[in-house]
Amino acid sequence: MDVMQFVPDLGTGFISGAIIGWGLKKALKIVIALISLYFLSILYLANLGVISINKDAFMGLLGNVESSIVSYGGQIVGLIHSISLGAGFTGGLLLGFKKG
Repeated sequence: MDVMQFVPDLGTGFISGAIIGWGLKKALKIVIALISLYFLSILYLANLGVISINKDAFMGLLGNVESSIVSYGGQIVGLIHSISLGAGFTGGLLLGFKKG
């Protein structure tokens, strides 16, 4: 078995991983900016008295979201462990996410 036959696969995986990681980080930045703008607008409207925020219901909603994330998080970790991504793709993804 010739090891050199795997080198193009590692390079292709690394390049595609780097591009996906870079794009993922850019997309996350945009999503976070939009969510922040939304929450700031809600707080501004609450400060003006246009809307009122039910703090008890809001805290209950945050608790429900937290429990959902915890329950689905375990399933996602199992899924990631069962999928073979490849060393080149993973390295490229990490580098692209760091540089993005």
